[in-house]
Amino acid sequence: MLNFQSAHLPKIDKRNNKTSIEPTVIDETLIIKSVKDYNAENKITMGDQIMLNSLRVMSLSFKNIWKIENLQGLERLEKLQLDNNIIQKIENLDHLVNLHWLDLSFNLIKEIEGLDKLVNLKDLSMFNNQLTSVGGLDNCKSLNVLSIGNNKIPSFEIVTQYFSKGKGMKFKNLQVLNVAGNPFTKEPDYKNHIINSLPNLRYLDYSFIDEAQRNQIRESDEKFRTDAITQEDFLKQMQNQEQEEKNNNDELFKRKSARMDLVEKLSDELIQDEELEKVKTMKGVEEEINKFQEKIKETVENLQKNVIQKNTAKLQSIDKFEQAVRAREIKSENETILTIKRFEHQKKLAFRAKERNEEGWKQKLEDLEKETLKLKDNLLSTELQLMVDIEAALGDFDGKLGFITKDMSDYVSGDHGFKKIGDFIREFGTKLTDIAKLEYDRYQVFVQQGSDLSEWDEDLQTLFENKETLLGTVSNIKDNLQSKANTKDTNITTSIERDIKLLVTSYKEKQYERNRKNVLQINKQIEDYTDQIKNQQTPSDDESEGN
Repeated sequence: MLNFQSAHLPKIDKRNNKTSIEPTVIDETLIIKSVKDYNAENKITMGDQIMLNSLRVMSLSFKNIWKIENLQGLERLEKLQLDNNIIQKIENLDHLVNLHWLDLSFNLIKEIEGLDKLVNLKDLSMFNNQLTSVGGLDNCKSLNVLSIGNNKIPSFEIVTQYFSKGKGMKFKNLQVLNVAGNPFTKEPDYKNHIINSLPNLRYLDYSFIDEAQRNQIRESDEKFRTDAITQEDFLKQMQNQEQEEKNNNDELFKRKSARMDLVEKLSDELIQDEELEKVKTMKGVEEEINKFQEKIKETVENLQKNVIQKNTAKLQSIDKFEQAVRAREIKSENETILTIKRFEHQKKLAFRAKERNEEGWKQKLEDLEKETLKLKDNLLSTELQLMVDIEAALGDFDGKLGFITKDMSDYVSGDHGFKKIGDFIREFGTKLTDIAKLEYDRYQVFVQQGSDLSEWDEDLQTLFENKETLLGTVSNIKDNLQSKANTKDTNITTSIERDIKLLVTSYKEKQYERNRKNVLQINKQIEDYTDQIKNQQTPSDDESEGN
């Protein structure tokens, strides 16, 4: 079910911002009425029940809507019409990830925003708004049709700079663009510039662009001929860039999902130590630091490779679990639909008997009223069984992930991970101690001989005044490095375990919320059926007069 709250709304005149139109809030009543109106206009026959969470198309045009809100539970929407309203901002659409078609024309919107999650969007109309710029579409890579005509965009450069070159690679599917009615369209050559900037464009301002026209524009534009790339080069460059971005994103996701991004710069992080800086200029220390870093980098690389491989098993388990849950939900939905269809058939027969004044129609309505209670029990029973099955699956899933998580954590902390890094730290500490002792003895010889001490800076000379202080500094370096490594080890293993707990918790919360909404929907549906039956049982005015 949807959650709606009342608010004190401003009155807005769409043309001149005067207080004349009473804005409307999107609520369940408005949505249901709009669905029924849409079905009636398009001659779509449906039962009395409207399953909001199954809607694919919804029209909320000409409703004086001032704010996009309260569309939770409509995640399956593929087409949404919000045109001819008084909307001023694009918002609250992130969850509509299946949206292919969005019409926001004839509103008061000043900026394209709030569309980052709509990666499947193919058709967007922002015609006749108050746009002065173009943006906010970087994630809409499937966009095929865009209408931004009749706005306030001052120059064609705003359009060409956003869609051309590097960014143009992202909009390879954009084939239809409407900019007619913007101030810059008074310039005679604006179409040439836009066509040059978008090699894949096929229609501009309702006119088809053929290759002959495109070639003619290219030939007449010396700058474009010298700077442009061929269509083949464009596609090749686009494909290479997309593949590179995909590979980088895949690798980054794998590292982050396994928490191996946390060790990416470990070799540099470890040597960032104030005490180490004091002895860095000692002869041989820089060389040992480089050797130490190489060992850490090699260990980290192997650690990442193996932990990411183990994490792949976790991701596969998650994918299988989600597929199994979705299959079980679909089964439950089908059972629910079948149960409701059977009841709808009974209702249709009972209502027809009453309409035709058949013998025993009153008894049929009474029987139908009793059937609503059975219907409620059946629907709630189906929902309850779904919850029981999912909770059982979730328990098994939690146990399996717990085993994988422990394996990952043990590997991170074990012989091939931070235990090995600890061995390198101790080895590095021993090397520094040996160097410090040799340098201390050499320094003392120079002092006794009265030789030049300039090869040692003032900080080192201060340390060399006391051997215990020098060796204490080296010991502190080792302890500091080990402390950093221990902290990193703890952070990674804790994060791995926390990720699983949060994941399982989110699944539970999602199922509880789904169950809550479905139970509310069932109760409301039963109430609607009961009201319909009572209305049939109540004599009409004509029937009363006839009696």
